[in-house]
Amino acid sequence: MARKGFFSKILGIKKSSSKIDAKELQARIDKNPKDIKAILKLGDYYQQKRKKDRAIEHYSQAANLCIEDGFVNKGIAIVKKIAQLDEKNPEIHLKLANLYMRQNLFGEAILQLQKTLELDPDNEEARETLNKLSGKEDEQKNLIEALKADKEVQIASQTTTPEEIIREAKEQIRKQISEEDVTEHYDLGVAYMEMELYESAIEEFTITLNDSEYFEDSIRLIYECFFAMDRAQDAIAYYESLLKRAGFSPLQKETIRFHIGMAYEDSLESQKALEIYEDLLNRGYPRSDMLIRKIEKIKSSGRVENIP
Repeated sequence: MARKGFFSKILGIKKSSSKIDAKELQARIDKNPKDIKAILKLGDYYQQKRKKDRAIEHYSQAANLCIEDGFVNKGIAIVKKIAQLDEKNPEIHLKLANLYMRQNLFGEAILQLQKTLELDPDNEEARETLNKLSGKEDEQKNLIEALKADKEVQIASQTTTPEEIIREAKEQIRKQISEEDVTEHYDLGVAYMEMELYESAIEEFTITLNDSEYFEDSIRLIYECFFAMDRAQDAIAYYESLLKRAGFSPLQKETIRFHIGMAYEDSLESQKALEIYEDLLNRGYPRSDMLIRKIEKIKSSGRVENIP
């Protein structure tokens, strides 16, 4: 698999450096126990104070709330934080594996299952699941291997920057795929996601969303990529730019707006999300049951917005 520290530096994933007011955050959580943003920030506070158990407690709470609300990628990002703090705990790696499987990221799931068995060789659930996934891994093996640095790229890496290495690998693959090979671009996007090269995945799904057969999945996976990078605001800007493009049907534009609402909801900008969901419901958007559930959840949640 890819060197994740290496790629995360290239992708420039941001970290918050703002000062945390623990008392204020605790007060917000006491008022609203489902305030994910406040719970996460309090977990960050305890991590900075080297209070590992308290940090894990809050991260676990936030992860579970995200997963319950259907934000699986956000839950994965938080559980990965827990795994860094408690890397010798096999149950954490098993949980990560199960979450990755929910997102069809089988390569990542396999890695976590292998870690689980290294720490707990008698874990039958991990062993059985690993055996079942062996075939799934083969389906994406060629694409994933193609993205890894081969001998020529490894030699080039001695004289080129990391960005150039990735660009060269991508160019080698692109030469073999035309714009019309929608399935190949889609599979390549999935492979990029597998390696956590989310920006590259978005590039591929931006191509495939122009095909009506792949539109729904492409829009969803683009959102999941932004979500995995914890960049909901960038997702909003991206989707708003799509709304300005010609060629999308009214229903496709409503689907794009639905994902803008999800991004606002993920950013805990509940009022904006609510306005979009209610407008879509009034317009007769087909997923009325989902919209109603989301509207009811927001109205009953009492989430506090605009935490600095």
